[in-house]
Amino acid sequence: MIHVAENPMTTTRQPLPDPNLAARRLDFAESISSRNASTQLSVRVPDIRCAACSLAIERLLSGMPDVTRVATNLADKRVVVDFTAGDAFDFVDAIEGLGYTVLPDRLNLAQAALQQERKSMLARLGVAGIGMMQVMMFALASYLAGSGGIEPAYEGLMRWASLAVATPIALYSAMPFHQGALRDLRNRHLGMDIPISLAILAAYGLSLVNTILHADVVYFDSVCMFAFLLLIGRYVELGSRQKYQLSQNLNDHLLPAAVQLLVAGEPGPYVSVKAVPVGARVKIGADQVIPVDGIVVGGQASVNEAAFTGESVPVSKVVSSLVLAGSRLVDGELQIECTTAYEDFVLTRISVLFRESSLYKPRFSLLADQIAGYFVGFILLVTMASALFWLSAGSDQWFSIALAVLVVSCPCALSLATPVAYTVAIAALRNYGVVIRNGGFLERLAAIDGIVFDKTGTLTTGALQLGAVELLVPGMNRNQAVDIAAALERGTLHPIAKAFVGGASLVAENIHVSAGEGVSGHVDGQYYRLGKPNFAAGRPMPPPPAAGMWILLAAEAPLAWLQLIDEPRPDAVDVVAGLLKQGYSVGLLSGDAAAEGRRIAVLLGITDITTDVAPAAKVADVQRRQALGARLLMVGDGINDAAAMASAHTSIAISPADVVVQEAADATLLTNSLSSLPVLLRFSKQVRRIIRQNVGWAIAYNLCVIPLAVAGLLQPWMAALGMSLSSLLVVFNANRLREVRGSWK
Repeated sequence: MIHVAENPMTTTRQPLPDPNLAARRLDFAESISSRNASTQLSVRVPDIRCAACSLAIERLLSGMPDVTRVATNLADKRVVVDFTAGDAFDFVDAIEGLGYTVLPDRLNLAQAALQQERKSMLARLGVAGIGMMQVMMFALASYLAGSGGIEPAYEGLMRWASLAVATPIALYSAMPFHQGALRDLRNRHLGMDIPISLAILAAYGLSLVNTILHADVVYFDSVCMFAFLLLIGRYVELGSRQKYQLSQNLNDHLLPAAVQLLVAGEPGPYVSVKAVPVGARVKIGADQVIPVDGIVVGGQASVNEAAFTGESVPVSKVVSSLVLAGSRLVDGELQIECTTAYEDFVLTRISVLFRESSLYKPRFSLLADQIAGYFVGFILLVTMASALFWLSAGSDQWFSIALAVLVVSCPCALSLATPVAYTVAIAALRNYGVVIRNGGFLERLAAIDGIVFDKTGTLTTGALQLGAVELLVPGMNRNQAVDIAAALERGTLHPIAKAFVGGASLVAENIHVSAGEGVSGHVDGQYYRLGKPNFAAGRPMPPPPAAGMWILLAAEAPLAWLQLIDEPRPDAVDVVAGLLKQGYSVGLLSGDAAAEGRRIAVLLGITDITTDVAPAAKVADVQRRQALGARLLMVGDGINDAAAMASAHTSIAISPADVVVQEAADATLLTNSLSSLPVLLRFSKQVRRIIRQNVGWAIAYNLCVIPLAVAGLLQPWMAALGMSLSSLLVVFNANRLREVRGSWK
C-alpha cells in the first residue's frame, strides 16, 4: 500500500469549535430531554406579551421539519417544542430570529430575568409617574385659565417644559411597547403593542410639532398618563407571574443541591442530588428535607408531606416506610435507602406533569387567541375611520378621539382572560394535593354528569386484612398457604398485597401479574396461581358463603380459599350521598365477586352495581354508558382500572404511593382522601365560571367602550385607564382561584 503524505500548505484545516457556542449548548442542556421516540425542547421567552406573539412563534416552529408539537404558555412565558430529528438549537435560533430573547427553562434564570424585568419596569414606572405629575401641573394652568386662556409667552413656556418632561417618558418609559411593536411589524403580525406604541408616538409627535410651530393643541399629559397607567398594568402582571413561576419546578426550590452519602454507616462524600445512585443511603435529621425517594432502613421520625398532600399534619415513618423527596422531617432521625433515580422521583414526575398541563389551552383560550389576532387590525381600521369622520366634520377633537379609540379597544384583557386563570388553577390544585396529567382535566371535569367508582382501594380503605383460610387439600396447613400467597404478592402494587405483609419464609420467582385476574409464579419449583377462580383453577368455583372477598390459591388443583376483609372508607358514605344529592349518577364497577360488591354498595347507598368484571369488561361498560350520552368520571386506584380510566370522559386515580404509574388517569389525588372529590368538582366549575367571566368581561368591555370612544365621549386618559383596569380585573379575578377552598360537606 502506498501512503501519500499530506501537503501542509494545501490541506484544508477544520475550523476550531466556537467556545461560546459550546458554553451556550451546555447552558441549554437541561432544557432538552428525550420523550419516547421524540426530543423535547423547553425554553423561556420573556418577551412574549400577547396571543399574537405566541401565535407567531407557534406558526414559525410548526412549519419547521420534523416538529410534532409546539405549545406556548402566555402566563409563564414558556415555549415547548417536540421534534423527531434535527438540532434543538435550530428552534432557539428561529425564535431569536423573530426578535425574542430565549432563556433555558431553569427556575433560577427565569426568576432572575423576571426580577431584572421588574426592576427595569419599576424604574420606567417611576419616571412616568413623576413626569406625569409635573406635566399635569403644567397643564393645570391652561385648564384653570378658562375660555380666555393664558398669555402666549407663558403658554409656550409650559409647552416646552412639558416637552422636556414628556420626552423621557415617551422614549424611555414606553420603550417596552415600542420594542414590542417594532418586533411585531418586522414579523408581519399585529400584536397588542402596536396600537399602544402608535398612540404614544402619534400623540408625542404631533405635540412636538405643535410646540415647535406654536400651533393648535398638545397632548403631553395624555402621553404621560398613557405610559404610566399601562406600565402599572404590566408591573402588576409581572408580580403575578413571579408567583406562578415559583410553583412550576418543585425540585429547584424544595430539594437541596447536594447530599452527603453514608458509606459503611459513616458520613461519606457529598454528591449532587441528581446523581444519587439507587441503593445509596443517606441520614436525615430534624428540620431537614428528604433528598431522595426511598425506604426507611433505620430510625423513626415524623415527616411533613405537605408538598404532596397539602396536609400539614406530620406522618409517622418507621423502618420499611416509604418516604418521598421533598418531604421534611419534623422530629427524629432517619436512615434512608434510595430506591429511585432522580428522573423517576415522584416530585420530578409531578413537576413534569404540572408543566405539561400548564401548556394546555382550553377552547375559550383558542377562540380568544383567534379573535385577538384579527382584532388589532380592526382597531386600526376603526381608529382611522373615526379620525377621518371627525376631521371631515370640522371637530378640533379628531386626534383625541382617534387616540382614545386606539388605546381603549386594545384586547389585552381578552388574551389574558384564560391562560392566567388556568395557570393559577392548576397551581392551586398542586398545592391541594392534586397532580394533573392531562391539561383538559378541569374543563372536562366541570362537564361530567356521572361518576363510576372502582371498589377495592377506592371506595374501600384498601387496607385488606387476611381473615379465614379454608383448605381444600389434605396435607396443607394455613401457614403454608399464607406463605405461598405472601411470596407471590410480594412487590406487587395491588391492595391485595397489603394483606400479606410480614416476613414470608418463601421466595417466588418468575412472578407475572394478570391485571384484574391475579398473580402467578414459581415457589420452590412449583407453579402457583393466586386470584379469581377462573384464573387460579381455570374454571368457575363458588367461594365460601362468609362475607368478604375470597381469592383462590391453586397449583395443579385448587389448594385453599383465602378471605380478605375490607371496609368502606370512613368518608365514603357521606361523599356518595352528597354526590347523589347534587344530581350526579353514581355507579360501582368492580372486578370482585358479586356478593362482596353488593355488600359494599348497600353500605354506601349505591344501586348501580356491576361486579365480577375483568379490565376489558370495565372498558366496555364505561363505553356503553357513554354511548347513552353520559359524561363519566372514572375513579380508580390500580392497574386493573387503567384501561377504563383511559376510556372515560375524564378520570382520577386515588393512589399516593404509585402516582408515577397512573399514566391512564387525567389526575391523581395524592391525599388518598375520597372527600377531596366533591371539592374538586366544585372547584372545576368555579374555574369554568371564572374563565367565562373573564372572557365575557373582556368582550363586553370592548363592545361597550369602542362606541363611546368613537362618539368622542372618552378622553384619552380615560381610555388608558380603562384598558389597564380591564387587564387588571381579569388578573385579580383569576387570583380568586389561587386556593382550593371549601368543605366537601
